[in-house]
Amino acid sequence: MSVESHVDVLVIGAGPAGLMCAHGLKRAGVNVRVIDKRPKKVAAGQADGIQPRTIEVLQSYGLAERLLREGNQMHMAGFYNPSPKGGIERTGRAADVTAPTARYPFEVTLHQGAIEAIFLDSMREMGLEVDRPIVPSALELSTDEKVLKDPNSYAVKATLNHLDSEDGKTETGVVEIVHAKYVLGSDGAHSWVRKTMGINMDGEQTDYIWGVVDLVPKTDFPDIRNRCAIHSNNGSCMIIPREGDKVRLYIQLSENDVVVDRATGRVDKEKTKVGPEELLEVGRKSLSPYKIDKVGDIDWWTIYLIGQRVASKFSVHERVFIAGDACHTHSPKAGQGMNASMNDTHNLIWKLTHVLRQWADISLLKTYEFERRKYAQDLIEFDKKFAKLFSGKPRSDEFQDGVSHEEFLEAFQTFGGFTSGIGITTRPHLHLLFPTSWNQSTNPSLIV
Repeated sequence: MSVESHVDVLVIGAGPAGLMCAHGLKRAGVNVRVIDKRPKKVAAGQADGIQPRTIEVLQSYGLAERLLREGNQMHMAGFYNPSPKGGIERTGRAADVTAPTARYPFEVTLHQGAIEAIFLDSMREMGLEVDRPIVPSALELSTDEKVLKDPNSYAVKATLNHLDSEDGKTETGVVEIVHAKYVLGSDGAHSWVRKTMGINMDGEQTDYIWGVVDLVPKTDFPDIRNRCAIHSNNGSCMIIPREGDKVRLYIQLSENDVVVDRATGRVDKEKTKVGPEELLEVGRKSLSPYKIDKVGDIDWWTIYLIGQRVASKFSVHERVFIAGDACHTHSPKAGQGMNASMNDTHNLIWKLTHVLRQWADISLLKTYEFERRKYAQDLIEFDKKFAKLFSGKPRSDEFQDGVSHEEFLEAFQTFGGFTSGIGITTRPHLHLLFPTSWNQSTNPSLIV
């Protein structure tokens, strides 16, 4: 069975970037549809940190109150390094957010599924649901210049296949043809949209291997409710306090601990003998002389390699866009991934709305790549420095090239404006977009 429809914007992928986009466009009165291949939303784990600037953005959409109510506020950061007596000792504390002008001078931690639920519930109140499980099988972009230059033409044709709602894999036979004016690919690091559009990812895979464990701890570690960066002779570790009594542990692993599929750049969990219990045991060694155990079951875990890549372009003819992990990947320990993703599409929402309403020329859409790709490149440069500092061995008499506490603390505070989002700026270029002959008007009901 084949169904045909028309839509202003088709969003492929209902993670944080896609939901931000769909929610914002719907609130602005745009005809938007969002699909996802997963039968259900994320239940646990994944991304979990919201930076001060992103809280401001969510507040502008009326979503921050629930985030602040459900999430954990992270105000302080602790730093631990090797002790002369063996094990680790605290060498300093600092404010977790160092940007002096932050309206919200803290981070909020809440697992990705709960953050997605905030968007989903608000979208539902506006009559918008995520259609799932659905996967795209073809994406055709018009080659007619007149069509591409007309902001209200249906320049993209997408073929969508419905999957069985139970297993999320078996095709049901329902095929849709969707004619869209614009398409957003927010479908993750292995983006189908990006690959279909022939967009490359520039960068490299690092040798840094990390495990992640979410749990309720039983511990005598004194800073368990503060963000902590731990450099030990047994490997590095980061502690992130979460909602409720949970914490997240980032635990450094060696190449000998895991089996990596070099073709995909992913850890092969079936061949890797390290599981959640083994990860926790490695974490115990890093935290010595302090003790840590779990209360109940481990909530979520994973193992990953750090890849640092940026897409060669963020759009094709300003009709098909990519956002979030589809166009930039990096280490999660600085708490940037979900923030970068949502701010990608926050940047795009008002531009698509202005163009669709003919309040701005279609050339405005060029600024999405101009602004967000530059930010992504800056993010990767920051991440290279931060990941090296965090994954490097601590400095000692035997290892003078290692990372000192002073060096790490200086980097943490120096990059505070960038990581919080408060200090990010873009170069002016609006004179390229709004001809002086235009009489631009505004709409008081539009939220940007």
